[in-house]
Amino acid sequence: MDYLDGDELDGDVMGDVMGDLDGDDLDGMDVVGAARRRRARARRGGIVNRKPGWRRQLAPGVIQPDEGMVPLPLQPLANGGIFNSSLSVITFQGQLQKPFRGERLLVSTVRTGTTAIGRLLTQFFIGTDLMQADIQGWDAELIGNPNSFGTRLTMKAAEPGVLIRAIVTLSNNAAGTDTIFANFTLLGRIVH
Repeated sequence: MDYLDGDELDGDVMGDVMGDLDGDDLDGMDVVGAARRRRARARRGGIVNRKPGWRRQLAPGVIQPDEGMVPLPLQPLANGGIFNSSLSVITFQGQLQKPFRGERLLVSTVRTGTTAIGRLLTQFFIGTDLMQADIQGWDAELIGNPNSFGTRLTMKAAEPGVLIRAIVTLSNNAAGTDTIFANFTLLGRIVH
């Protein structure tokens, strides 16, 4: 087997192991022989030091801006997110540190007691903009159910410092010592 010196290498370790990620050498199915074709092309004067598509750089060591899906936890502003007989409205809030666009709400609840049956009716705001088609509250547990499929939202993009808030009202108050604990998390895209 012939070896190439560093000037003739086409791609880096990940490119050689995984094949050409840009698709020039592979037809989507043929992985066997990709490294051999790359070495032959390098000997013929082909493209040298090509990086895989996922490593795009503005300059050596400076990656291009990219998007990522990250969670934004919304902190309850009252009673640690626990609804009870005397508290039926809690605002959940998160403040952005980077440009962000929400796409998927995740809501979890823990109900304690037989009267803890109220649903979490929600109004969602990005800054001062209402993120729904009407002002009526909607069921956050239905839209934000972690097991639901296809419940992505297209929310307004927001800049750092903007508050994202969910104003949550119980449909029925719990009685006595019964409680409902709620947790809100918004998944969205940031530029990093």
